[in-house]
Amino acid sequence: MELIEVIYKGLWCSCAAFGFGVLFNAPKRCLWMILVVGFLGGVVKFGLMLPEIDGGIVFSTFAASLVIGFTGVYLGNWKRFIPMMITIPSVIPLVPGAFAYKAMLGLMELSRIPDENYGQIVNQAIYNGAMTLFILLAITLGVTIPLLIFKLEYAGKGEVALKKT
Repeated sequence: MELIEVIYKGLWCSCAAFGFGVLFNAPKRCLWMILVVGFLGGVVKFGLMLPEIDGGIVFSTFAASLVIGFTGVYLGNWKRFIPMMITIPSVIPLVPGAFAYKAMLGLMELSRIPDENYGQIVNQAIYNGAMTLFILLAITLGVTIPLLIFKLEYAGKGEVALKKT
């Protein structure tokens, strides 16, 4: 049953990635790649977060963004697209919106007059803010490492330069 849930969440990640691809005006020939890469990222993230594996959200997000980065570089080179056109819309569903929202709510609660729950609110705000930062760092590193390894090269670069001259 949990495997079906992982696939279900992966499908929703691919739908969100597709939506961001359309929002960012990705070429139509590129949208199917964004769907596939978004699905792979969602499956890896939520698969590693299963109780049997217990990868933790930061590690799972890092592994998913690495998969997105390497797959995006491979597909971008194969179909002659800039890899970031595939990786950036695909990685956006991994952004930690719930942690950031809870951190902001905690910071707003701190503006009230201190009471007996003040220490707990501070702890929760710091925890949620730190988790947001760590997850965003994991996403950033996971997407940029493959791009740095392959030096942001893509197969269509030479052909585009030749057509302009």
